[in-house]
Amino acid sequence: MRYLLAAALTASALMGTTPASAQQAQKIYYSGAFNCGQTDYTTNWNIRKDLSGDIAVTVYYQQRGSSHVNWLDLTERKTANGMQLHDANGNPRLDVAADGDTIRAIWMKGAPQSDCSTFAVSRSDSPRDRFDQLFALLDTSKPDEEIAAKVADATRFPPIVYALPELDQTTYSQRYSTSISEFWTRYRTTLSDELTAMPISTDAERKALSERVDAALSNTLRSSADNNGFRDMVTMLQKTADRLADSGASPATVLGNSDAGLMCQRFTNLNFAYNYFEFDKLQLATAVPFDYWTRDMAEKFLEDAPGCKAIHKDYSQRLASQWAEIQKSQQFIETLRAEQARLRALPATVETLVDTKNLQPDPEKVRLGYGQSNLSDRFFGSPLDARRQEILSIAMKDIDDQVASYSLEKPDAAKQIGDLCDQLGYLRNLGEDQRTTVREKCEAVRTTLDEKQTTAALEKVTTAFASVEPGTEQAKVARELCSDLPSKLSGNAFSAVHSACQVETTKLAKKEDELRCTNALAASGASENFLETTVAVAETSGISKAPLKDLVCKGAVREINVSFSSSGMLMWKTQAMTVRFPNYEEPLQFVLNEDENDADWVLAVEDKSTIERLEKQRMRIEIVSACFMGSPACHP
Repeated sequence: MRYLLAAALTASALMGTTPASAQQAQKIYYSGAFNCGQTDYTTNWNIRKDLSGDIAVTVYYQQRGSSHVNWLDLTERKTANGMQLHDANGNPRLDVAADGDTIRAIWMKGAPQSDCSTFAVSRSDSPRDRFDQLFALLDTSKPDEEIAAKVADATRFPPIVYALPELDQTTYSQRYSTSISEFWTRYRTTLSDELTAMPISTDAERKALSERVDAALSNTLRSSADNNGFRDMVTMLQKTADRLADSGASPATVLGNSDAGLMCQRFTNLNFAYNYFEFDKLQLATAVPFDYWTRDMAEKFLEDAPGCKAIHKDYSQRLASQWAEIQKSQQFIETLRAEQARLRALPATVETLVDTKNLQPDPEKVRLGYGQSNLSDRFFGSPLDARRQEILSIAMKDIDDQVASYSLEKPDAAKQIGDLCDQLGYLRNLGEDQRTTVREKCEAVRTTLDEKQTTAALEKVTTAFASVEPGTEQAKVARELCSDLPSKLSGNAFSAVHSACQVETTKLAKKEDELRCTNALAASGASENFLETTVAVAETSGISKAPLKDLVCKGAVREINVSFSSSGMLMWKTQAMTVRFPNYEEPLQFVLNEDENDADWVLAVEDKSTIERLEKQRMRIEIVSACFMGSPACHP
């Protein structure tokens, strides 16, 4: 038999199982695994015939869980005892024998460790093809249990990267490292979503849930609990048990299993994935979280654990010492569940949302200590999210209804809506989408309120001042409106109404001044022609003149009554001007003398009482008309 490997290569060429290229046709691949004591190894064999016709084999082997790879470049030799693979120094390294597509081998010299078992390698695809097939599985977007089982099996002894062509080693190594981690993360996410969506109302539905959990805790647990997934699997089990408890079912009854062999197998898989002492392994091994363990379960574990080599005695000791704390924790969990139920049962109103700060527990009933934030999330986080969304939707509709019914007759409504928006914006446990919804809704609400306020308020102002006459009750009401209305408004509405009121009250004031002027002129006792005559007015830069009617009207604005009278005849005729102030009973008496300059008249004073009052106020007669006209020259 010249030789075993040569025969294998020849058979490969005849069967056409390798590519057509002459050089490539002289390559075949084997893969398998062996163990040395308690240590498992995967091995890949690349067999080739070089251009000179010599047969060579590279034996790669890698300890499971290690990144270190060893390989041997060997050649085949026939000895009296059969076929052997020797290294370049002639040392026999492996004794081999063919059995169809399988090569049985045993280490002879230079084994990885002592006590290595006889093993077999079988014909396989090339490492590159095997990796490509594995990547096809790893790229599954939502892997189910069947895909997970295939990946777990394929990665138990994956292809060895260094058995790849050199140009592919770095790329494939990086891709495998990333893909395997991402696959199991997607698997655990898919599993959690699937379990959350499964109905649990009937016994049949709960049985289906239990079977799904059992499948997830089967041999795939070796891989799913690895790759940083142990804690995710514990959380998955906790959420599933909580759902059952919330529905009124017993997690221990639905998920628990009295099969000691099954528990031991799960523990074995967990140790394979996570080879450290971790008390939470008991939860996954029994499929029941500690919060739902019964005394019977604890006693059953203590009874069965010694019969399982995978369960170190420390686990039983820890359970016995921690049992009192587990029971105490279970009582606290019941308190949390009762508060969760209370919050869920509250009426779906905006008040509930605001008063409970988005369904947060009553701090008087629930006191969470340091390191218990996970309990807050577990009972008052995602389990209440659906109820939060329901109440938030009602709150959004309630805001819409309040805006739709808003009117100026409800002055506090706008502030109440604004305050509600502020409160909603600061609620806890709002997701980004919900926070965006609240923000956009409140921005739209404030804009709508502002527009409604502005439109309604301006219309009210316009109506109040329409055709208003000075000195009437309507004018009084219009002014009062402008005094009160702006204080009930906010934002643009306040500014718009304030400006409109300024315009309208200015117009009304002008009308009132005109009415006072008309009445004052009529009461002045002077003819229209006389009132058109002018009086000299002192200015800072000289003397100007103004019609007497302006003097009368200027006085009327300040509630000063001006009247005229005359006495004597012809050249002895005297024109007098009487001025009455609202706070003085005694009027001021002036004389209108003919002006020698541009004006018709100039004020003079002859009345002793008037002279005394002017002197007391240090006011010269020359500036009296200036003070009436509001000239800057008016000063004592």
